[in-house]
Amino acid sequence: MNSQQLQETLRQENVRDNAYDLNGGHMPETYTLSERDNKWVVYYSERGLESGKREFPTESEACQHLLSQIRNDPTTRH
Repeated sequence: MNSQQLQETLRQENVRDNAYDLNGGHMPETYTLSERDNKWVVYYSERGLESGKREFPTESEACQHLLSQIRNDPTTRH
């Protein structure tokens, strides 16, 4: 899975667009995917902090982890 496929899946599952950021930003209360130094990073952005940050060697692993986090959070749905 890549970030484009992840975005399609999130839209199909009715996840709010503002619940995630696949471009590495620091939006408030947002699940985030970022590419840094040839690694993929997933974190929850809250007040400028990167909570629960995890690094992955591949985009696919990072996307799967992010999808799992979002699916387990009922506040991400419309």
